[in-house]
Amino acid sequence: MRILFERSGGFANIRFAGDFDLDDLPADQAELLKELLAQADFPSLPDQMLGKSPVPDQFNYSVTVETESWHHTVITGDHSAPENLRPLLQKLTELTRSKGRK
Repeated sequence: MRILFERSGGFANIRFAGDFDLDDLPADQAELLKELLAQADFPSLPDQMLGKSPVPDQFNYSVTVETESWHHTVITGDHSAPENLRPLLQKLTELTRSKGRK
């Protein structure tokens, strides 16, 4: 399983991205990401969840999950992301930040 993550927007409009092959991550991190994907019921989420009108300075997220059997991308924002997706967005943000520091 592979997860492509991008966060953009915010006050400074700084973009950062991460590319995570779960086979290359420590087992505990890979399992946590799988659990967060399951909790969010990721494959059933709509492709876009941005709300009806733009929110100034909000972060926008693009998450693509690729497996052998399916491929799905979700685009959402801070204010429009459903509660069940927020822990995944938070963890991917954290992992992307820590990966960039190495």
